[in-house]
Amino acid sequence: MKKIIVIALGMLAAGCQSLPPEQCTANARIGGQDTTVLIYGVRKQANQTQYYAGNPFGWKWVSSNNFTSSTCSKS
Repeated sequence: MKKIIVIALGMLAAGCQSLPPEQCTANARIGGQDTTVLIYGVRKQANQTQYYAGNPFGWKWVSSNNFTSSTCSKS
Protein backbone atom coordinates (compact mmCIF):
# COMPACT_ATOMS: atom_id res chain seq x y z
CA MET A 1 0.00 0.00 0.00
CA LYS A 2 2.87 2.38 0.83
CA LYS A 3 4.40 1.65 -2.57
CA ILE A 4 1.18 2.68 -4.35
CA ILE A 5 0.98 5.93 -2.39
CA VAL A 6 4.61 6.78 -3.14
CA ILE A 7 4.11 6.07 -6.86
CA ALA A 8 0.91 8.15 -6.94
CA LEU A 9 2.60 11.09 -5.20
CA GLY A 10 5.54 10.87 -7.59
CA MET A 11 3.24 10.95 -10.61
CA LEU A 12 1.32 13.88 -9.15
CA ALA A 13 4.51 15.85 -8.50
CA ALA A 14 5.78 15.14 -12.01
CA GLY A 15 2.56 16.50 -13.48
CA CYS A 16 2.83 19.84 -11.66
CA GLN A 17 4.12 22.63 -13.84
CA SER A 18 5.21 26.00 -12.56
CA LEU A 19 4.45 29.20 -14.42
CA PRO A 20 7.15 30.97 -16.37
CA PRO A 21 8.24 34.23 -14.76
CA GLU A 22 6.04 37.23 -15.44
CA GLN A 23 7.72 39.57 -17.93
CA CYS A 24 5.28 42.49 -18.06
CA THR A 25 1.63 43.47 -17.95
CA ALA A 26 -0.81 44.63 -20.60
CA ASN A 27 -4.25 46.22 -20.51
CA ALA A 28 -7.13 44.86 -22.56
CA ARG A 29 -10.71 46.04 -22.90
CA ILE A 30 -12.88 42.96 -22.31
CA GLY A 31 -16.63 43.25 -22.05
CA GLY A 32 -16.37 47.03 -21.88
CA GLN A 33 -14.03 46.96 -18.88
CA ASP A 34 -10.29 47.52 -18.73
CA THR A 35 -8.50 44.40 -17.50
CA THR A 36 -4.84 43.99 -16.56
CA VAL A 37 -3.36 40.79 -18.00
CA LEU A 38 -0.08 39.22 -16.91
CA ILE A 39 2.27 38.54 -19.83
CA TYR A 40 4.69 35.62 -19.56
CA GLY A 41 6.45 35.86 -22.92
CA VAL A 42 6.97 38.16 -25.90
CA ARG A 43 7.82 37.01 -29.42
CA LYS A 44 7.82 38.21 -33.02
CA GLN A 45 5.89 35.92 -35.36
CA ALA A 46 5.48 36.81 -39.06
CA ASN A 47 6.45 40.44 -38.36
CA GLN A 48 3.82 40.67 -35.61
CA THR A 49 4.41 40.99 -31.87
CA GLN A 50 2.66 38.38 -29.77
CA TYR A 51 2.26 38.05 -26.01
CA TYR A 52 1.95 34.80 -24.07
CA ALA A 53 -1.03 35.95 -22.02
CA GLY A 54 -2.50 34.38 -18.92
CA ASN A 55 -6.13 34.63 -17.90
CA PRO A 56 -8.55 35.66 -19.38
CA PHE A 57 -6.78 34.72 -22.64
CA GLY A 58 -6.28 31.11 -21.60
CA TRP A 59 -2.48 30.89 -21.66
CA LYS A 60 -2.10 31.40 -25.41
CA TRP A 61 -0.01 33.49 -27.77
CA VAL A 62 -2.13 36.55 -28.53
CA SER A 63 -1.48 39.42 -30.93
CA SER A 64 -0.39 42.63 -29.22
CA ASN A 65 -3.20 44.34 -31.16
CA ASN A 66 -5.66 42.89 -28.61
CA PHE A 67 -4.24 45.17 -25.92
CA THR A 68 -4.72 48.90 -25.43
CA SER A 69 -1.35 49.38 -23.68
CA SER A 70 1.46 47.38 -22.12
CA THR A 71 4.66 47.62 -20.11
CA CYS A 72 6.35 45.12 -22.46
CA SER A 73 9.40 46.22 -24.41
CA LYS A 74 8.84 46.70 -28.14
CA SER A 75 12.04 44.92 -29.19
